[in-house]
Amino acid sequence: MRSPFVARIGLALVAALSLTIAGHGGNAAVAAPEESYRIQVGSHALSTAYDPASRTLYVGADGAISMFKDGVLTGKIPVGEVSMAADPVTHAVYAVDSSNNTVLVIKGTTVTTTIPMPDQPQALAIDPGTGKVYVATSMAGVTVIQGDKVTKTIVLKDEGYVWSIAVDTSTHKVYAGNYSKSTLSVIVDDVEVQTVGAAGGWSIAVDSVTHDVYVPGEFDKKVLVINGGAVVRTINVPFPRDVVVDSVTHTAYVTSPGLHTVSVIHGSTVTDTIPVHDPGRPVVDQTGHTLYVPSSDGSVSVIRDPSNRDFTSDGRTDVVARDGSGALWLYPGNGANGWLPRVQVGQGWQGMTAITGPGDFDSDGFPDLLARDTAGVLWLYPGDGSGGWLPKVHVGQGWQGMTAILGAGDLNGDGHPDVLARDAAGLLWVYPSDGSTGWLPRVQSGQGWNVMDALVTPGDFNGDGRADLLARDAAGNLWLYPGNGHNGWLSRVQVGQGWNIMTAVA
Repeated sequence: MRSPFVARIGLALVAALSLTIAGHGGNAAVAAPEESYRIQVGSHALSTAYDPASRTLYVGADGAISMFKDGVLTGKIPVGEVSMAADPVTHAVYAVDSSNNTVLVIKGTTVTTTIPMPDQPQALAIDPGTGKVYVATSMAGVTVIQGDKVTKTIVLKDEGYVWSIAVDTSTHKVYAGNYSKSTLSVIVDDVEVQTVGAAGGWSIAVDSVTHDVYVPGEFDKKVLVINGGAVVRTINVPFPRDVVVDSVTHTAYVTSPGLHTVSVIHGSTVTDTIPVHDPGRPVVDQTGHTLYVPSSDGSVSVIRDPSNRDFTSDGRTDVVARDGSGALWLYPGNGANGWLPRVQVGQGWQGMTAITGPGDFDSDGFPDLLARDTAGVLWLYPGDGSGGWLPKVHVGQGWQGMTAILGAGDLNGDGHPDVLARDAAGLLWVYPSDGSTGWLPRVQSGQGWNVMDALVTPGDFNGDGRADLLARDAAGNLWLYPGNGHNGWLSRVQVGQGWNIMTAVA
């Protein structure tokens, strides 16, 4: 995930600092996903579900399902389960009760229906577009539920232990993992149409934009990525068990319980490893880009990724550039070191004295731009996820006194992208985002920074999971200021010299 930048074409990118990178891809990161805090649930948390509409987290622990909203316990239902999912349309929660061969339908804090299964249920997945719930029911195959009734049981060609299930919510294809046969069944219109050789074990996850299907093979120590009925990528992950995907940022998260880790995957690469004690079956909030990971120690780790930079929602890095006439252009990356045809996405931007890409500033799942006009007013241009903008929002004034404004990544570790600004006196300030369209109180993070003629936010430059800062002094020395994760810096390190011959640093 690369550091955001919007460049004025043909201008030096130094004191004015109207350059930022706007893209998501590759192996770098603006702010690596990391644990923000933990929610204590009981003595042993197994699984999770999340309803984005009501912002309710469901956690199965100690023979009960606990409900949390914004980290606060709102209710508890005394039922056992091993897997569950929330329907974002009806807000019903479907929970597997393997010991009693049933699926429970929960509305509010009440079990409204208990649905018998033909065999021991293991996992389930919901297709909100069709209203169907698909249950992996061991030797019986896949059971289909609509509302509170079983409508069909799909018997698979390869008889075996069906343990995992996933739905591509945009194509409505269903994928069922056969644990004993090491195959993945592709189901269309409730009919099995294909099987693919894959170690279909504990879980499956689908990116509903790219249609990549992630299949962990725990004993193979690999995650297979299947697309179009064929294996397109193989990713080495030690003892992978459960997997979930954020279809907006195209980030996959894979648990390895024996190693107490969660691996973060972008493309074909494990970009980060997050320590979580004996992780269970996680869930991802694709609006706030938050991962919830249950643990056998009775807690849920809340892991946030604020750094979506894909302006066109195609999973590739993009660049936004302003030319001398004030036209704003989007250069969509093609994923192979080149570009798709550029698209004009604005005009009249010559009136802006600074432009920066902070990432997903308003937490709607799409990357945004911040721009300062000649009067010192700061505007948020929310991205619409299709290379354009929603109506601009006034987010500050008096910013004409700043000689540098940069989208810096998550500097304080709260999961929201922050902004770094230098004033005329050389003081450096962190403006923490509140995750909406506003700010928490600013924090001074340095002084004497007016000796630097270029500031760049490269992302996690030293690989410690925190956002860093690069600065060039007048002598051409390049310095790395490692972020400490708390709005400040560790001891600086010289990483170059002779950089004064460069007219741009990005």
